[in-house]
Amino acid sequence: MSSKKLQNMALYVAALALAASVTGTLLGFQFPEPQAAASPAERPVGTLGIGEQSVPPTEEVPADEKIELTAERPASIVTPVAKAKAPVPVAKPKPRPVSARAAAAPRNRPVAAAAASASGWKSARASWYGPGFYGNRTASGAILTEGMMNVAHKTLPFGTRIEFKFGGRTAIAVVNDRGPFTPGRVFDLGPGTATALGFSGAQTVKYRILGR
Repeated sequence: MSSKKLQNMALYVAALALAASVTGTLLGFQFPEPQAAASPAERPVGTLGIGEQSVPPTEEVPADEKIELTAERPASIVTPVAKAKAPVPVAKPKPRPVSARAAAAPRNRPVAAAAASASGWKSARASWYGPGFYGNRTASGAILTEGMMNVAHKTLPFGTRIEFKFGGRTAIAVVNDRGPFTPGRVFDLGPGTATALGFSGAQTVKYRILGR
């Protein structure tokens, strides 16, 4: 068959297909769309296609060069590096303010000798009082009498008993008044205490605190 006849036959088939398509559209018919056939499992002989390629086998790696695979990860990867914490500043305690009264108080008082331990005799300067004060109330509220065995002190609690020695005599007096207020003196002996000791003026006496 000549090529011209083949061309005429192809044009005739195409015209018939076109006429059928137009007729079907006008009449409402739908023709199924052609679907591609599944590719054959084996390439037919004599058809064009991708050429076959052969891959050489992989060379075996020596045992000493193989890398051992492990599920464990390095600690540097698993555990995050802890950051160093900055030191927390500690506030220093502020010194307590000293009151003007405490700052003005004398460091070394004769009272310190009187407030010493009761286990042993100590010495201190003392004076006495009586005449001109009889009938008056002491700092504790007691009425001063001529024979009262009392003694005055600046800080010892009322009721504290003190034993005195002077000129070979001893006497026990009770603190119930405040004084003396003359610098350098620790005790102010009451009238009965001074009489019992044979004391007069301002002199040094020995004493020990007995308690209450």
